[in-house]
Amino acid sequence: MNKNKRRWWLLAIPVVLLLIAVVAYQLRSGIRVTVENTGSTSLNSVVLHVTGVSYDLGDIAPGESATARVSPTGESELEVEFKDTAGQTQRLNAGGYFESGYRGSIRVEIKDGQIDKNEQDIKLW
Repeated sequence: MNKNKRRWWLLAIPVVLLLIAVVAYQLRSGIRVTVENTGSTSLNSVVLHVTGVSYDLGDIAPGESATARVSPTGESELEVEFKDTAGQTQRLNAGGYFESGYRGSIRVEIKDGQIDKNEQDIKLW
């Protein structure tokens, strides 16, 4: 192998490793949000709201849960919206603080239209 080809490979390897690291970081970033219905009635048309983006979880039956990975476009908190059995839209503030690039998880348990439990593990790195 001539010297020019060897130099090219010596430069290509770190570039490829950097690209792999960037892709891995992007796949890992975001907040994994799980909403569990611990109540006795269904949560219908559940939507997660963060700054700039909404995530549709659909209906969540009693005893069931649904999960989505959210990535806000700026400083954010989590809001959970759903329709109750009367068809009224409820929007609950599940709090938290995160931005684009943060990672971690939030688990929200909703019982009879109210947040019953809220566990958060959010990190910048």
